[in-house]
This record gives sequence, structure tokens and C-alpha cells, in this order.
Amino acid sequence: MGFLTEDDVAQLFSVTRPTLENWRRHGTGPAYAYAGNCFFYPVQGISTFLMARVKGFGFTQGGAA
Repeated sequence: MGFLTEDDVAQLFSVTRPTLENWRRHGTGPAYAYAGNCFFYPVQGISTFLMARVKGFGFTQGGAA
């Protein structure tokens, strides 16, 4: 399982680090871990976060068509 840094996730979502901080504070962002004074985001958590927000024809939560 791989992890992304806070900067990686901010760039991926085109948001600022303070936005990620707000998401963590309010529990609305992707899963994360805190170690050594840094935040890390598991790739699987990013995928889950995005799949929960998929909308459109033929998509349901979880990505099953």
C-alpha cells in the first residue's frame, strides 16, 4: 500500500494545504495518517474518497455500474 504526502494530495485535488487541514478537522476529506509531524494519505483512501463522489449515468456509489 502506498501513501501520498500532503503536498501530493493538495496538488492532486487542486486545493491548498489549509483546505486539507479543514477537511481533516471536519472529517470530510480522505483518510489520513499522522506520523513524524507529517500527514500521509493512503492511496486506497484517496480512491475511496473519490469513488464516493462519482456521479453520472451508469455510476453508483462504490463505482459499480
